[in-house]
Amino acid sequence: MVISEIFHSLQGEGPTVGRPAVFVRLGLCNLSCNFCDTPYTWKEGHEDYSDEANERIMETISKILDEFPHTRTIVWTGGEPMLQQRDIVAAIDYLNQRFADRKLEHEVETNGTVKAQPVFDARIARYNCSPKTKMSGTEQYTVQLKNFAKTTYKYVVGNESDCREALSEMKRQKLPRERCFFMVLGTTAKEMQERSPAIAEVCKKEGIALCIRMQCMLWGDRRGV
Repeated sequence: MVISEIFHSLQGEGPTVGRPAVFVRLGLCNLSCNFCDTPYTWKEGHEDYSDEANERIMETISKILDEFPHTRTIVWTGGEPMLQQRDIVAAIDYLNQRFADRKLEHEVETNGTVKAQPVFDARIARYNCSPKTKMSGTEQYTVQLKNFAKTTYKYVVGNESDCREALSEMKRQKLPRERCFFMVLGTTAKEMQERSPAIAEVCKKEGIALCIRMQCMLWGDRRGV
């Protein structure tokens, strides 16, 4: 398993915002978005991907869960974690057994380009899917996650034009508005404050939930928080 970093924090985005969680940030990604805030997960030379580092993953997660006994959520993020489904399944089974009394919940942050295998999907409580639009610099694609019972969709938007593009994509992909968020583009509190009001007005008009990245409001663009 290719690991970028592991840390404990609060979920800053999506339906479980504010919830304490262990974040397992995996390396590798099949996209290269121009606004990516974690390019170190997919650009060569930025992280230690050695076998020794990968072998420490279970020990590291377990140590964090021991330190924070009230934390039940593990967020598999990246990069694109869906590229490593088989290894995540093995990790989930180990953690669920070791912390059987904790009843862990596993959440996945994904761009939605990769289909969930049944053995993987059975172990995941929630998908926080972030479909990419043209403003990201990626080519148009069809989201592979359409299980609306446990998937929400976060569109990154920085202005009203981005919102219109996201609305068009939601219609094309046939995504229910009640499962969608407009997530404000940015990595600092200043950017959130400057861009949020205009986007909030669109959300009010269109019936879309607004997502202001809480971790950016609290800690800016620092890593490991």
